Amino acid sequence: MKFLISAAGTGGHVFPALEFGKECVKNNHEVIWIGTKTGIEKRVVPSNIKLLTIPMRGFRGKNLIFKITSLIGLITSIFISIFYLQKNKIDYVVCFGGYVSLPVGLSAWVCRKPLFLHEQNAILGTSNKVLKQFSKIIFLGFPINEPVTKNMMLVGNPIKQSKESSSATQKHQLPRVYVTGGSQGSEFINKNVPIALNSLNTPLEVRHQSGNGKSEGVKELYSSNISVEVGEFYDSPHDQILWSDFIISRGGALSLSEAITLNRGSVIIPLPSAIDNHQLLNAINIVNLDMGLIHEESESHESLSKKLLKIIENKLYEEWSNKENNLDHFQAARRMLSSILKF
Repeated sequence: MKFLISAAGTGGHVFPALEFGKECVKNNHEVIWIGTKTGIEKRVVPSNIKLLTIPMRGFRGKNLIFKITSLIGLITSIFISIFYLQKNKIDYVVCFGGYVSLPVGLSAWVCRKPLFLHEQNAILGTSNKVLKQFSKIIFLGFPINEPVTKNMMLVGNPIKQSKESSSATQKHQLPRVYVTGGSQGSEFINKNVPIALNSLNTPLEVRHQSGNGKSEGVKELYSSNISVEVGEFYDSPHDQILWSDFIISRGGALSLSEAITLNRGSVIIPLPSAIDNHQLLNAINIVNLDMGLIHEESESHESLSKKLLKIIENKLYEEWSNKENNLDHFQAARRMLSSILKF
């Protein structure tokens, strides 16, 4: 079978699509990918997946001129996507959200190709909201924070699994904390989390991902009784999560999915400017699983310190490590492919 995947721009869309594409290839299906010339997909899509591009750009939160340009790009991208679909004789179209998925999904409807969507977050993004009426199945990474329709299926977020790693926790002399604001980094986390951890007056081991170009001065914020390693970017967040007892992070869908699948709890600091407040909604899902705590940026420094102290003193991270998680995100790509092939 021939699959057309669309994903572009951020890792939150691209990396789940990448894992699904690999699952298709592993099962002897051909995969074609539609992205853009500027997104990270240009770097990460492997050579055995053909990468095609369209001139689509984001629309929400832009000024009027940019919106007009995006509208022109949308119309152009629909016609180009129709051409790609017909030329390559595609059997299934799978869109992973984001602006690039809108023209691809609409072209699938025009060409009467079976359309499938994947939503990583706890609320449907703009493209998926438009396309849901045309789709066979809307695959969900998290339980959705809106009415569930009969064509929605909770499968998890496709994430990469390390072959050599195990999710089993190990006993350490000192509690271990992995701090991350994601690949882009978080100024709030970089400035405030070291101070909050210092206030505990407890020896700790910390690995802190600062984000590219944002490491300067972060290590110096930590007190001397905290053994800290600061890295701008870790190639394998999977290994850092396994190293830790718990993590402190933003509310990105992939980080949280990987953490709970590896039986690690989280202190989640959602990005307040996230579209549709999806990071907070993702975080609420984790709290509902009893696998973490939420700290919002509007709360006080003392509040963050109290939450961290509660985790350390009561060893909540040990309770988190023993929680049963019924949704193994490592199996999400396999679940998706199996369901699609039934159509």
